[in-house]
Amino acid sequence: MLGPEQINFAPRPAPMMLDAAATIRVTEQVARGMGLRDNQIIRGVIEDRGGLLKLILNNREFNWPPIKKFKLGDQITFKISGAAGGKVLQPVAPDNPVPVPASPQIGQALGDKAQRIMGLMYRPEQPSSLSQLFSSFASDPFLTSHMRSASGARLDQLIYTMARISPDIVRSALINSGLFGEHRLGHNLAQREDIKQLLRNIIRNPTAQNSEGDLLDKAVDEIESRQLEALVAQQNREVSYHFVIPFYDSEPVELQFERGPGDFTKGEADWVINLHTKSDSLGEVWAKTTIKASADIEMIFWAEAQESADIAKRGKDQLSLILNEFGLSLVKFTVLNAHRPIIDSTLSGPGQVLDVTT
Repeated sequence: MLGPEQINFAPRPAPMMLDAAATIRVTEQVARGMGLRDNQIIRGVIEDRGGLLKLILNNREFNWPPIKKFKLGDQITFKISGAAGGKVLQPVAPDNPVPVPASPQIGQALGDKAQRIMGLMYRPEQPSSLSQLFSSFASDPFLTSHMRSASGARLDQLIYTMARISPDIVRSALINSGLFGEHRLGHNLAQREDIKQLLRNIIRNPTAQNSEGDLLDKAVDEIESRQLEALVAQQNREVSYHFVIPFYDSEPVELQFERGPGDFTKGEADWVINLHTKSDSLGEVWAKTTIKASADIEMIFWAEAQESADIAKRGKDQLSLILNEFGLSLVKFTVLNAHRPIIDSTLSGPGQVLDVTT
């Protein structure tokens, strides 16, 4: 599996700190509610609220003292750092400004790109368009024929067979997911066809039907949104790879590998693997696997169908034996006949959510 060291985006220069009087301190609970993390860069704006100057950050208001360097309407960039009992927001000098465009056309182009990037970064959570696209792969003659013509002999290396699933196939699916195409291009590495390139090749086909074209566009947007998500995670010293594995003989599977900031080998952060799929035979199922530095494994499995939950329970012993072959120990395995609950990450701070799971 690729790690953050293998998608080395160009490092950002160390920011220059500004007036210490503009430093803001927030409690740990407020920081969690705002989603603040160490080394994160955020931007706020000074506004007039009822005759008083306020700094607006992530839709929150902070009292703003009169500081000569800043005035009404100024945008201020802050770098987040940890502190006892909370976080410190230290204002930093902005990066080198983008030159004023020489023509309205260039300005419009830059504005369109910025608008698209913002739209992808704040793309709301929604059912996977990639899963929807590949779930109809075997039964959709249009999609099948155009994928084959767009990829040639490579299609069998981009779409897999569930009956032959293995760790190598999962690794291959991650590499071919489209998350790393621009990285390879920017580092002059040998290019390889991936799912994103495949979908773009189909979109460029003039015979693409309108209904299929809309779904293809949404699938590409999903991949590019996940690319930005991975980049933001890396800048926060985290990991987040979210992708879809398509199959010839089964419904697609959504996978997400994530890890918080810290050293995994020292037990400072756990690896978490989230899985989701939906099929006629199993219904909708989810799984969350937590891997600890001690090689202990904790798993939670949700299934809407009682039969699927029963299958998972019966497979516990076999799963434990397979993990033991890799030096891993299944210390917790919970199966719930229910829909996986959705909890807003901003509500997961201390004292905000009471865990009543038994």
